[in-house]
Amino acid sequence: MHLWLGRTEWSTLWPVPDYTRLLARIPLFQGLANDELASIAGLAYTRQFRPKQVVVRQSDAGGDMFIILEGHTKVVASDPEGKDTGLGIMGPEEVFGEVSLFDGAARSATIVAIDACQMLVIEQEPFRRFLEQHPRVAIRLLSVMARRLRQLTERSGDIAFRTVSARLAKAILQLADKYGRKEEDRVRVLFKLSQQDIGDLIGATRESANKHIRHWEQQGIMLQDSGHLVILDMERLREIAQGV
Repeated sequence: MHLWLGRTEWSTLWPVPDYTRLLARIPLFQGLANDELASIAGLAYTRQFRPKQVVVRQSDAGGDMFIILEGHTKVVASDPEGKDTGLGIMGPEEVFGEVSLFDGAARSATIVAIDACQMLVIEQEPFRRFLEQHPRVAIRLLSVMARRLRQLTERSGDIAFRTVSARLAKAILQLADKYGRKEEDRVRVLFKLSQQDIGDLIGATRESANKHIRHWEQQGIMLQDSGHLVILDMERLREIAQGV
């Protein structure tokens, strides 16, 4: 049975037989006892999002925490003039919404589904009370936040000191490492990315990203197959990422 929500842009609530087993797969909660997992499961529900659907919007009131079970999302921040900057891509078992969970402030970025996504949503206030009683989970959440801060710092350095081609090559290598599938002598990124998505990811225009990708296609370094990035020459792409 589907329950259509008023302003959630076609989000859907789906019953899940056993949240405890879902939570046990998530690195954030690994090592917790069954009764602890059951306590968290009592606060959770699942939602599905279709491709290109906004999951949360920057500046909206902060609230629940999300855990991606299936699918991939992009993280986008907008400046006061409305210019979007891509901050990264997230996939299964990754968490977002944890910053608002701690400080209660508005969302710091917009999260958009790249492909069909299923997410576990954990309600804010009950989960904060759970963290007070289970500090090791709070410490793991802090490590997630620290890793994200390091990624943002690294990205700022890349934009300041790397060329567009080096940034693009590095971003594609990271996607292949994290979300790639080996196919004989090539690696395919498992989800589709538009030229705009790729440009946003490296802080460049869509046209610039497209120009470099077309050039690499001509050189036999990579290709695009129905929206999927396919790397043919990993070594050459690494050299470009290093500025060679």
